[in-house]
Formats: sequence, C-alpha cells, structure tokens
Amino acid sequence: AYSAANPDVKISVTGGGSGTGIAALINGEISIATSSRAIKDTELKQARDNGMEPLEFTVARDTLSVIVNKENPISKLTIEQISKIYKGEIKNWKEVGGNDKEITLYGRQSTSGTYIYFLEEVVKGDYAKTMRNMEGTQAIIDATKQDKSAIGYAGVGYILDEKGMPVDGIKVIDVAKDKNSKYISPLDEYTITQYPISRPLFLYVS
Repeated sequence: AYSAANPDVKISVTGGGSGTGIAALINGEISIATSSRAIKDTELKQARDNGMEPLEFTVARDTLSVIVNKENPISKLTIEQISKIYKGEIKNWKEVGGNDKEITLYGRQSTSGTYIYFLEEVVKGDYAKTMRNMEGTQAIIDATKQDKSAIGYAGVGYILDEKGMPVDGIKVIDVAKDKNSKYISPLDEYTITQYPISRPLFLYVS
C-alpha cells in the first residue's frame, strides 16, 4: 500500500536479528526496525543520547514452535524437558522416551531476539556450549530436516507452507507448561492463547 502511494521510494528489508535492527535504528541507518523482543533500557538510553526517541508498535503475537526431525518418535515435551535439553542436562533422546540418539541442539545467534526470548523464558539458564548457533530461522529448519537427532525452535510463520501445513521434513512438538498440564500445539487456533511459548512482535520507528 505504501509503495503504491509512493512509487519513487525504494524499500529494502535486511535480516540479522532484533539487536542488529535496533542498533541500526539507533544509529540512524534505517527507518524501521522489526524486533521479536522489546527494546532494552540500555538501547533506549543510547537512542536518547543520540537525540532519538524510539516509538514502539506491537503488531502481532508469535508462537515459538519447538521442532524435531519428522522421523523422531517424540511428539510432546514439557517446558522443563525443553529447558534441560537446551542446558545440556538431557543429552540423549531416550531420556525423554525417544530413540537412543544423542540430541543435536540448534538455535539462533546471540543478536537474535528469538535467541534471547527462548533463553529467558524457556531455558532460564545458559545454553549448552554444544548448541549450534545458526544465522537465521530457515537455517534451523533446514538443519532439522537433515539431522534425525535435531531439535530446534522457530516462529510459527516459518514452519508452515502456503497451505498452512507444516513444511515437509519436520515435526512440530506439542508443549505443556509442566507434566500436569495439557500438551498444546502451536498450530491449533482454538487453543493458541494457552500455548506456553508465545511473544509479541514489534516495530520500532524514530
């Protein structure tokens, strides 16, 4: 709609993670920063020191999906189990009822808002040093398709095809807050508000 009204303006979209976008906005390099986490107090101070006041718009709510290879028999996990897996305390799929295979961890790089959100809200500790830090969410999905022992995380928009079905090669895990709670799929529109791993998505402008 903006392009139709402003045909002479070129819009360029670049990735790199929430922290990268917010830093670029603070430095006056871009007009709009997209972020999957709220701006930090330290970033807000930097912006104000630069004479700029970031405006925050909450534009969507995203469910963060936990994914495994389609051949993995595991279909559900609790938050505690996911946390222990990503801390490196659970190292083999047999410890959560799966095959006798060492778990391969995939996650985002540290500039990613998704990396930070998952760390603070799910892992609640340090990631295992064995976690493979991927440049983008698509890289996590591609790795999970290829690696039968993989576990990864991705925003729900990345794991669905044009028909709204999970992309081929991965399985989306049902998640429960604890072992006494109901396991919920991030794909079920009727229970989505109860899904335990969800977050707001933001746009920031000067």
